[in-house]
Amino acid sequence: MRRLIGAVLVLMALVMTASAAQNLKGGVTVATDITSTATVKMGQHGAGEPAAGKPANVGEGYSKAKEWFEETKKKVQEARQQAEEKRFEAWKKHLLAWVEVGKRWVERVELRVENLNLGNDSKERLMNKLQEIESRFTEIESKIESAQNYTELRDTTKEIKWMWGELKQEMRHAVHGYAIEKYQEILERLKQVRDRLEAVGLNVSELNEKIDEIEQAVAELEDSVGTPEFADKVREINGLFREAFGLVKELSREARYEYHTGFVYAHVNGSFELSGNFSLVQIKGEGDVTIPENVVVTSVDTPGVRMIVARGNFTASGEGEFRILAHGSGELVLNGEGYYRVKQTPTSPVTDEIEFEGEKNVTFG
Repeated sequence: MRRLIGAVLVLMALVMTASAAQNLKGGVTVATDITSTATVKMGQHGAGEPAAGKPANVGEGYSKAKEWFEETKKKVQEARQQAEEKRFEAWKKHLLAWVEVGKRWVERVELRVENLNLGNDSKERLMNKLQEIESRFTEIESKIESAQNYTELRDTTKEIKWMWGELKQEMRHAVHGYAIEKYQEILERLKQVRDRLEAVGLNVSELNEKIDEIEQAVAELEDSVGTPEFADKVREINGLFREAFGLVKELSREARYEYHTGFVYAHVNGSFELSGNFSLVQIKGEGDVTIPENVVVTSVDTPGVRMIVARGNFTASGEGEFRILAHGSGELVLNGEGYYRVKQTPTSPVTDEIEFEGEKNVTFG
């Protein structure tokens, strides 16, 4: 029995081996160990291709992918570089346009300053500053055109902003100075009106108090130049001037004084000689005055106030600083510096203020 079973097992083993060999179609020699059997199975799944074939194809694909990646990376970098260059040039054009606007603005301001009624010192200082700014704009324009990187452009931008700030401050000082000069002119006119009203015998004490307030306010305004407080001081002075001219209006209605002769009003720091026939003369100021006693109507000589009112045919002279008001006909010789206004005939208009330096002869009436 045992022999029979052993024979059957041997036959079965031979049959299985032959069948496996037939399935390989003669392609591979069958080994009796486990490794050979595994090799046979891999060959069956690869449809008869050797296992070493696939790594060669994978390596070729990897090389192509790497080449494509490097080319794409290079193109992206080139595109970024071109975009950066365009942005840089656009920023340069923007700054150049900014500079051009600034140069045109300076030109317009120069024209306006030329036409402003500014004092010579203020106008010259401002014009020199504008010309300096204009030259710096030209220098900055060259820096922008030659800039090679953003750092240089940023430095130039800071310089432009700083220059605009400086120019803004300078213009603020110029405008404030102009306002002070105009207030001083108006104050001077107010004093002239006060003198004429006083010369015809009106009580101008209240007006004098208002003039003193305005003088103090204008002095404080000069200390506020370039500060935020300047605007508040301006409003205060405007209110004081309104009150002062309200008083002038009331006094003028009371006086109803008409000029039927020639007229002269002068402010002189130096000396004067007045001669002629006058319906009214007022000499006010500080210094020595020589005048016939018989023509003096009123004389006030107190600390800080010296005033003489006279009328008639006479000659008077003085040396010091004076305001002289005369109605009638005659001649006023001025020597020193100051200004005058004159109405030469009863029908002619009163001139604007005429400045003088040295000797000046004024005839009227």
